[in-house]
Amino acid sequence: MGKCKRRTLYKSNTSYFMTRETAVNNIFKMFSEKSRKKTNFKSALDTISLFGISAEELTEAGLPYENIKALEPLIN
Repeated sequence: MGKCKRRTLYKSNTSYFMTRETAVNNIFKMFSEKSRKKTNFKSALDTISLFGISAEELTEAGLPYENIKALEPLIN
């Protein structure tokens, strides 16, 4: 059995699912980290576009207004 198959057996089924609420929380964590890496920004944008998260939802999660204004062309 290959390494990939062995690794997927150890993952739980919950690791494959993400709710809208956890997606918004993850986005907030990605933007609030001190070291804003390019990969975190790309992952955050991918998650925003995947779930169709609006600026209003991000504001309710606690993301600063300046960050949302900077993302305005990319989100609804």
